[in-house]
Amino acid sequence: MIHWGTFLSFIDLEVYWYMLSNWFMAHWVLLAIFSVISFIASIVGSTMLLMSLPADYFKTNKRVRRIKNPIFRVCFSSLKNIFGGMLVIVGILLSLPGIPGQGILTILTGLIISDFPGKRRLERRLVRVPVVLSAANQIRTRFKRPPLMLDE
Repeated sequence: MIHWGTFLSFIDLEVYWYMLSNWFMAHWVLLAIFSVISFIASIVGSTMLLMSLPADYFKTNKRVRRIKNPIFRVCFSSLKNIFGGMLVIVGILLSLPGIPGQGILTILTGLIISDFPGKRRLERRLVRVPVVLSAANQIRTRFKRPPLMLDE
């Protein structure tokens, strides 16, 4: 077991910060390219997902499984969860100051794609935030989709 007090005493934070800032300066082009690509991908991906959602997606209802074969269902579910988790991580990074992109919408996209216990409750809680619901409905109306309906 690692004792963090002992471990942190071996790390000189000034040296670590110096090395990190040097890495950022040396790779600024790579960081700029990543920022631009993640900005465009988050906008396009979030928009496509919001357009494809049915208007009553956030209402309480029973979901029907479309894939009947259990092997395909497990494989597809695993891939969805991996991709959704990556989107959540990217969304968290995009939510940090100084990084352009739709962080909250990317997190919501990752949550909608993935499957985990309590997912529907968390999605509803996120979409009930007035700024998120407003942004999602503005995107939907721009592409002539009906606004999202929520339970009262």
